[in-house]
Amino acid sequence: MEMSPTIGPALNELIAFIAERFRFEAPAYPSLAGKTAEECLVFGIQHNALHVAKTAGKIASVMESVDHGGSLDAEELRKHVSRSLINTLRLAELVGLTGEEMVRAVEEKYRPKTDLI
Repeated sequence: MEMSPTIGPALNELIAFIAERFRFEAPAYPSLAGKTAEECLVFGIQHNALHVAKTAGKIASVMESVDHGGSLDAEELRKHVSRSLINTLRLAELVGLTGEEMVRAVEEKYRPKTDLI
């Protein structure tokens, strides 16, 4: 089953929206002052990876609490899952991954084994 051909372009639009609002520039990150474009890119990837880890940790924290008898805080979980998507799409833009490439990767990952023969 292939996904709708509109998903890739929609992801591209979302990636651009996030990238425009989540920039790695000197005013927000003083350590970037005077850095080359490549150094800023490396910083952006590293910094975004920290956001990915931080968000994953928050999701894990919500669920770990449930393991110990706490109640599921679905609203907190939803907030962090949404942030996880934002972080993933920002990282996609930083590494030059398009929406169409992401769709192809999902389709390939979940292609039935019989299609591989």
